Amino acid sequence: MEKEIKLGVYRILRKLGVHREEIYPEAKFSTDYFFDDKDWNCFLFFIESKFDISITDEEQKQLVSVGNTIEIVDKHLQAIPA
Repeated sequence: MEKEIKLGVYRILRKLGVHREEIYPEAKFSTDYFFDDKDWNCFLFFIESKFDISITDEEQKQLVSVGNTIEIVDKHLQAIPA
């Protein structure tokens, strides 16, 4: 499951203009990608739409890197009954 999540997050970042070679788990949205409010809102919209989840305000504060975004999405998807 994590591989599919990683691929989905990477595709969303590419859609937002992040170069493939700049995408890695430790990359931070604010300092490595310089996301502004518009970028951030688009990213959240794409994440929630792609994975059919709802990220809380508290979780949004925790989304600082690519890696922890993958972890939070994975946690949401594991909570959904099969």
